Parts: sequence; C-alpha cells; structure tokens
Amino acid sequence: MSKLPEKKRAPRAKVRQGGAGADLSEDAGDESQIIGALARGLQVLGAFHLGDSQLGNHEFAQRTGLPKATVSRITFTLAKGGFLSFDPRQRMYHLGPKAVNLGFIARADADIRGNLRPMMQQFANETGLNVGLGVRDKDSMLYIDTWEGTALVGLKVYPGFRIPILTTAMGRAYLAALTPGELQIQLGELARQMINDDQSRAMVDAQNEHFQRYGFAISMGDWVDDIGTIAVPFSRPDRRQIYVISVGGPIYRMTRSFIYDELGPRLIAFRNSVESSARF
Repeated sequence: MSKLPEKKRAPRAKVRQGGAGADLSEDAGDESQIIGALARGLQVLGAFHLGDSQLGNHEFAQRTGLPKATVSRITFTLAKGGFLSFDPRQRMYHLGPKAVNLGFIARADADIRGNLRPMMQQFANETGLNVGLGVRDKDSMLYIDTWEGTALVGLKVYPGFRIPILTTAMGRAYLAALTPGELQIQLGELARQMINDDQSRAMVDAQNEHFQRYGFAISMGDWVDDIGTIAVPFSRPDRRQIYVISVGGPIYRMTRSFIYDELGPRLIAFRNSVESSARF
C-alpha cells in the first residue's frame, strides 16, 4: 500500500480532555484575504429577500449600496454562470438554476441532519465511538455534523472539520460510491495528493474491493496512527449529494472481530434504514 503525504502530517490522537486534532479547513485569515469581486457578487445574490421573485439592477444597487455600473457587470457575470436568469422583456433578474440548486442542497443537508441527529447520538452512546456525517468538498471530506461517544481517546472533530479523502474511511467510502467515470474524474482532481499514480490507484482499487466484499470502507491508522474508523455512503435516488456516515475510535477497540462481526453489519443496517426512511 502506498504512503501518501497526508499520513506524515496527520495529528496524533489526543486524550479527550487534552485537546483536538488539527483542522484542515482553509485559514480564516483576516480581511486582506477577501476577494473583493467575489464579495460584491455574493452581496448581489444576498440582496434577494423572501418573497422576491425578481429584481432589477436598480434594486440591486439600492440594496447593496454598490454603484449601478458595478451591479450591471456583476449581474451579467452571474447570469452567464447560471446563478441568475435574465428576463429581457422586463429587464429583471431572478435566481438561476445554480443558485436554486445550492438552496435545495442546503435545505436537504439541514433536513437530513435534523432527522438523523437523535439516531446518530444514540449510535454514539451505545457504541462509545464517535459518529460523523460528511460530504465531499473539493479535495477534502467535510464534516457537516458530529456526535461524540464516551471513549477517552479519540480524534475530536466538529462540523466544518476537513479530512483527506485518500487515507480516511470517510473519503474511501465516498470514492466507493462513485461510478467508474466519476471515480476517474475524482482521482484526476486528487492527483496532487498522490506520490505515485499507479500505486495510489491500486490502493483505491483495493479499498473498493474491500467495500464490495464487506459493504463498508475502513482506515486503521492510515491517517491518524491511534484511530480506527469505518464508514458507509448513502444518497438520495437522484444522487444530488453523496453523504457518508463514519464511526471511529481508539484503534485498540477496533479489533477485527468487533469491526467485521458487530460494528460493520450494524452500521450497514443503520444506513439501510436511513435510505428507506420516508424522512430521507
């Protein structure tokens, strides 16, 4: 199995009372990091209020305080990108398909977290392990919710925490859920994380074979030395978003018999109940 650069820089597990693992999210930075043009574009999108069906450049300028000439360039750009749609008869804009899609995704994530929260916390309480819900975001997996178990040793994570794709159970479960074409594209985007493309692809293939055989992905100290994790993916029928549920804890608890005879089948059954639930 190839060694990947993430392993060298991964935080070691911490005693629960003693701190948290490193956050791989982008630096918050100061205001000098803000991209002005992007910020102004987001101001224009944020000018829509509940009940607004469409707005013109005059309304955008009034609500944002931006010059009308600047607003005209921004709305033209947003329309070209699909975030606004232009009505030439009325010379007005309404939210475009890409903006609407983002809203659906955000609402779906909120609904899923709300529906799963009691069950996930119960799972964490009963197993004593940490449970996470994540999605892929660019070249990382992003935790959108977490539930803590009772284990004294663990990698403390929280919503917004980012982890690598190639060396984590969450990332491997996400890759296993992709079609062959989607996987090829994803590996191309992750190429900069790979030391050797052939070895890395062989590792991914081996992990996918494991997933096909057992129904879950696994990472035993591959990213953080003292932590073992398993994960399963799930999605709506339209595959608008692939979600991953991960369960992990101190590696001394993650014995082979515990993983393959108890925890893995239990996690798969839980995922199946989520996918078949009307609430999902």
